[in-house]
Amino acid sequence: MTTGSSLTRTDRNLWNAIVTESVANVKYQAFAQQALIEGHPEIAQIFQEVAGAENIHGINHLRVAGDVKSTAENLRSVIAGEAEEAARVYPQMIQAALDEGRRDAADTFRMAMDREQHHLQMFEKSLNDLEHKLSEQALAQPTPAQVQQAEAVARNEAAEPFIDRQSWASTEEVDTERWRIAASSRVREVVFGAQDGLVSTLALVTAVAAAVTGDNASFVLVAGLAGALAGMISMATGAFLGSRAEQDLQRAEIEKEARELEEHPAEELAELVSLYQREGLSLREARGLADKVSEDKDLWLRTLLEKELGISPDITSNPFKDALTMGGAFVVAAMIPILPYFFLEVGSAIPVSVGVTLAGLYALGMWKGRLVKKSPWVQGLEILIIGSVGAALSYGIGEAVPRIFG
Repeated sequence: MTTGSSLTRTDRNLWNAIVTESVANVKYQAFAQQALIEGHPEIAQIFQEVAGAENIHGINHLRVAGDVKSTAENLRSVIAGEAEEAARVYPQMIQAALDEGRRDAADTFRMAMDREQHHLQMFEKSLNDLEHKLSEQALAQPTPAQVQQAEAVARNEAAEPFIDRQSWASTEEVDTERWRIAASSRVREVVFGAQDGLVSTLALVTAVAAAVTGDNASFVLVAGLAGALAGMISMATGAFLGSRAEQDLQRAEIEKEARELEEHPAEELAELVSLYQREGLSLREARGLADKVSEDKDLWLRTLLEKELGISPDITSNPFKDALTMGGAFVVAAMIPILPYFFLEVGSAIPVSVGVTLAGLYALGMWKGRLVKKSPWVQGLEILIIGSVGAALSYGIGEAVPRIFG
């Protein structure tokens, strides 16, 4: 620290800023505790976030002021300060408070003085341990011959690299795992498209079959095939546009977070500290972990995106694959209720179409249940009930429409 007459105007400003930030940090932490006591956690969170930012500002000022040195020097500095506070500063404060009749202030000064003495003992022990550790490390320094031998071993290992197959397999699995999950997540498109194809096409062909007179299966087939193709196009384009919109939204959020990280790194670091605290870490642990993460800007951004926004910077969705999956599932499933009308008369095809469609719905539900590790029977029954209700309503509409309109 620069002292005496050598203090420049900027030096004084730095230390004024350090004191200001330190006081603000303590005040905001106290205000956060009070907000929690009064049952306002959302306000306490704001105080904690701002307190974290003030703390980062103070640390930055302290480093620029040159008061952060080696650990040994830092320990010697705080030992001198703690000894001064415990031996002279706090006793004077306690006496002044008693002279003015402020026993509350005297009590808090006395409690702090007792803790300062404990802190002094911890710092002195840490300094002794550190000096002992450094002396052992100095004795353990390798000789020049040992250094040359280690370099030779390193050269040999570089010439014939050793590959740990298990580690390689683990790394490969980590790299491919998120893409496997992304592909598995298309079960939503398969189930949605197939269920809609089965139910909507069954509704259409059943309604048309119930409305036509005679054994005119051509009307049912034309209506069913036209509905299947139109539904396939609609579902595919809807899946494409929805997936593309989701991608655009994620990219916009990633760009926004990256811009905030560039423009306001201290605030973003304070947010990361707060996020770690929400996960149960102490303030000290959260700050240490946040400082470590912030050393890698890509990791810092990734962590903020995942913990704050709940999104991954690795966008795994594919609009084309989503559209193909949705449209393909729809048209394949839609053919099931149509097929009986190719081979049977309308009157006979209706119950067969309903039966095979319900069987398809139940099979779809069982497949989904096995995939998501739930009871296949329950999942099959769930989709079967939905399809049965849709089929019944469709048949009722087909019977009612001709009578209503004569």
